[in-house]
Amino acid sequence: MRSLFGILVIVGLLPACQPVADTAQEQTVAEEKDEKFRMVLEKHLEAVSNKDFDQLKETVPESGALAWILPNGASFMKAEEFLENHQEWFQDSSWTMTTRIVQADWGLDYGTAIIEADLREPERNGKPYFHRMYITYGLKKTNGDWKVVLDHASTIEKSE
Repeated sequence: MRSLFGILVIVGLLPACQPVADTAQEQTVAEEKDEKFRMVLEKHLEAVSNKDFDQLKETVPESGALAWILPNGASFMKAEEFLENHQEWFQDSSWTMTTRIVQADWGLDYGTAIIEADLREPERNGKPYFHRMYITYGLKKTNGDWKVVLDHASTIEKSE
């Protein structure tokens, strides 16, 4: 009877031990993926701030779906439109943009981030111009790479 009790205790404990090893391995894999998400997000923000079109292209799909919604409601739904407009916008050397990550949350293949952005121009219509925004980014992991697939900006405040 004692040996049967001992066997039942051991057999009962084995499943409890198994998930610990799997969880530790999953956590290591998730941490590696998390770092890649944040790196791509930061690379994207840096590309915009530095007007670095080549770097920006590395953070978005070359073609296909990319939803880009501006504070005025204008929207574009293709990566090609996003890239074309940014290439033109980056030619203007007068503006500056600073960003701050407010919140970011991600899983294995999709994540979102909310950014506070401050766009400034030395002159627009004869006056200095600023536009503070929240920008929500959606990043999707495809073929092992994180890419920005959503860029939705909304105004906090701006000058006239």
